[in-house]
Amino acid sequence: MPTIGQDRIDGAGAGLPMGDAGSRAGSGGHRNVGTLYLSLAVVAGIVGGMLAVALQAGLLPHGVLARWGGGDAAGMWERIATRHGMMMVFFCALPALFGGFGNWFVPLLTGARDMAFPRLNTLCWLAVAGSFVLALLGLSVVTAPAMSIAALLLWCVGMLGAAINMVASVLNMRAPDMRLRDMPVFVWAQVLTAMMLVMVVPVLAGALTRIVLDGGDVFAHLDTVLRAFAGPEMALLLLPSIGIVSQVMETFCGVPLLGRMQVIAALVVMSVGGGAVWTHDLFNGGLGTSDGYHAAAELLVILAPVVMVLGAWGATALTGHVRPSLPMGWAVGCAVLLVAGGVMSLLPGGMGDVHAATVFAAVFATFAGFYYWVGKMSGRVVPRMAGLVHLVLMVTGTAMSLSVHQGAPAIAGAVLMGASILVFAGVVVVTCMRGRGHIAANYWGMGARTLEWTLPSPVGMDRVNRA
Repeated sequence: MPTIGQDRIDGAGAGLPMGDAGSRAGSGGHRNVGTLYLSLAVVAGIVGGMLAVALQAGLLPHGVLARWGGGDAAGMWERIATRHGMMMVFFCALPALFGGFGNWFVPLLTGARDMAFPRLNTLCWLAVAGSFVLALLGLSVVTAPAMSIAALLLWCVGMLGAAINMVASVLNMRAPDMRLRDMPVFVWAQVLTAMMLVMVVPVLAGALTRIVLDGGDVFAHLDTVLRAFAGPEMALLLLPSIGIVSQVMETFCGVPLLGRMQVIAALVVMSVGGGAVWTHDLFNGGLGTSDGYHAAAELLVILAPVVMVLGAWGATALTGHVRPSLPMGWAVGCAVLLVAGGVMSLLPGGMGDVHAATVFAAVFATFAGFYYWVGKMSGRVVPRMAGLVHLVLMVTGTAMSLSVHQGAPAIAGAVLMGASILVFAGVVVVTCMRGRGHIAANYWGMGARTLEWTLPSPVGMDRVNRA
């Protein structure tokens, strides 16, 4: 049984026949840009994963770090660690969850032909890709301060433009008879992520600009700003992750998401509250340490909506009939990591673990979206056994990395996660090399009810001519 919004766009009586739906979603520019974002995320994920494995496993000896860092081995280690975090959050997780899947499927799920500003869409990707190159150049000891600030400022420009484009697209380009409350949870998550980016990115850009104008110890100030951004960063990663996992849950549980409106309300609270977590410290506390009550209130703003969402997912799984699949495996992993993060937040000194669990949950949601939609995007079938190996390696490596932070288990966990990324790269290569076979429009069956499953696999320009 479809949800309210899904029922309106599935066909009969919706005011949007299948042929018209195909023609409305037919320009294709948004899909190309979405693919570019996903490609950038894969490259950044591989680079960030290699840096993490090299640091955790001790593959970079002190002499090598000293030589690269102009005699400052400790400073070079710190720069590599910072770049690893930037790669995984700024250039891997967010571009994939928001730029990649958002560009690909928000127009398809809302019956739009393209994003509101197609040229701006491409320019924003160029800005994010350029900032990725600058971040890599920032590893050099000579150009590190200038390139680090330039990379983040350019990233802010690109993501702010993409966010404005997303909000304008959802508000103005969706099908005429689709009300806001009828939109799928995935679309709500994307537009709320965009609205939050509009709130927090200018603040981040302002803080970075002040660093440039003030001078002084650039790295110390930059580290402070990035630590302050960790609050909204958690919400920015969780919002699109929840949208993807909710879509997967509905499909493979065979029932609509229970408490759908409550989930949307939780996402709204997370978007608004998450944007206020760090701005209070930035302007009133000088980016200093908050007192216990303030820190608890900030944590509650993000933790309470997550608990509500987890309850809705659990109720949906208990009510429906869960079908095992690769996307569902990644979705369950994401849910388990969110539970683990909530438990860690209650432990003394557990905030670092909470951030790590959040990033891992976002990675799991990214892979859930990839395995869920790859047939729709490419028209090709993923090698299932390789996908299972990828899932097992990532689950094992993540568990070891979160449970033990030092010693042989931590090194083994980092190596396993690095191996899983290499397996995923192999999955992508093998999938792309396979010829396009006949894949059903709705290859997941009755549980997949949203609009993209009424369109051919892969989604292409030829459907416009048929319409």
